[in-house]
Amino acid sequence: MKKVRVGLIFGGKSAEHAVSLNSAAAIYQHLDKERYEPFLIYINRAGEWCLTDHTHFKEEEYKKEKFRSFLPWSTEWAGTLDADIYFPILHGPNGEDGRIQGLFELAGKPFVGAGSFSSQLAMDKVVAKMLFAQAGLKQAPFLYFTENNHEYIGELVDKKLSFPVFIKPCSLGSSVGIRKAMDKKGLLAAADIAFGYDNKIIIEKAIDMRELEISVMGNDKIMLSSPGELMPSHEFYDYADKYLDGNTQFRIPVSLDDEVEALVKKTAQKAYRTLFLNGFARVDLFLVKKSNEVLINEVNTIPGFTTISMFPKLWQLQGITFGQLLDRLIEYGFDYSAQRKENVDEGLGD
Repeated sequence: MKKVRVGLIFGGKSAEHAVSLNSAAAIYQHLDKERYEPFLIYINRAGEWCLTDHTHFKEEEYKKEKFRSFLPWSTEWAGTLDADIYFPILHGPNGEDGRIQGLFELAGKPFVGAGSFSSQLAMDKVVAKMLFAQAGLKQAPFLYFTENNHEYIGELVDKKLSFPVFIKPCSLGSSVGIRKAMDKKGLLAAADIAFGYDNKIIIEKAIDMRELEISVMGNDKIMLSSPGELMPSHEFYDYADKYLDGNTQFRIPVSLDDEVEALVKKTAQKAYRTLFLNGFARVDLFLVKKSNEVLINEVNTIPGFTTISMFPKLWQLQGITFGQLLDRLIEYGFDYSAQRKENVDEGLGD
């Protein structure tokens, strides 16, 4: 049987570059080499591309490679990158936000994960929150700002929210640039940090809650895992807690009342559908401690695939191994591409 040629794309021009290398290493390790022929496409922090045979996924060893600026019309260079299907594991901007997905769609190439439009919707937390509100999904009270005006930010937060609050860049993941503020001074300092990463930020009321996550995958028909719970060792689940310290504890599965678990799953499914998603995603939710209200937090279309990441762990609980999970995601990618091609072909008909 001919092997499926899989182009694993990782690294990227993003603050989540290092996380991408860890995720790519885990995916490469668990891909069935009897079934797939993976090859590695590394993008450095400057956005330059290279083909590499290095499988240790260490940034230092990739610096020795010959890089090129990727231009879609440079056929000699692009031809060496040809794959049956691409697997982008580029967390954050320039990878998770629909840009590279749009390139695949223009080229008519199958790829794993959400399409370009859905990726953009999910990556922009402000737009996603507006769509969630329109769909009737409950959320923590929030404001967003497009200008770092200290006086205006301080005044509006005083009027509309109460401390403590979380300050987040609009379009980053892995908790990059997120701070918790207990007062106005901390708020404005955190706003400066967040605006250093993005030109749009969110300020959200801190809720006394439990943080839950659900893994979702599928196109027309979707599967939902049982929920898991994060118990951060820091005040919140920040970057160090996620990827450096490794002290976060997980409850997998988490014990919830049947009614609450049903609501959590229903909310996750509705959030996935609200953003018109396909492929896979991790849905993050809050369970308010006092009321047991379920709030949608955000949806990650390229969640972490590291050895400690919740997305594959939750599927393993369902009896789906890491390798079997990758098989399903690749199959969803081929199916999505075939459906898009069918729609385009029908649109070109008389």
